Amino acid sequence: MAFRFRDNDDLGDMAEINVTPLVDVMLVLLIIFMVTAPMLTQGLDVSLPEAEGKSFELASNNPSKVTINAVGGVYVDGVPVGSQDLELSLLPTLRAKGIKRALLEADEGVPYGRVVAVLDIMNRAGVQQLGMITKPAERAARRDGDARPRR
Repeated sequence: MAFRFRDNDDLGDMAEINVTPLVDVMLVLLIIFMVTAPMLTQGLDVSLPEAEGKSFELASNNPSKVTINAVGGVYVDGVPVGSQDLELSLLPTLRAKGIKRALLEADEGVPYGRVVAVLDIMNRAGVQQLGMITKPAERAARRDGDARPRR
């Protein structure tokens, strides 16, 4: 908007942008993106077992995530690779992607044999570093009812 003052003509037209509304709009957009960004990530529903341990140190490159859901379906980075014959589906997928670091996320209801079969295939596919995703154990329950000796 340009204004001209009647009393003093030597001021001329004002050709400046009012920055305050621009900053207000940018802050509102920033807040909207900050609130909606976490909702955009989609994942698989996996009930993780509880465990205490040190976290897997991640390098600057993100490791692939191999997920085994409650019914035994196997996913690599959220993409299903089959649930029947893992030898023919998971092994070629891991080799084709050249995965060297991986995180294994298995539902606590999955039979141990199924997890071992996936671990075996990951080993044969050339995965060199493996981390297992668990949820943190509740410390209050451990203090009250656990008779295990502490180290």
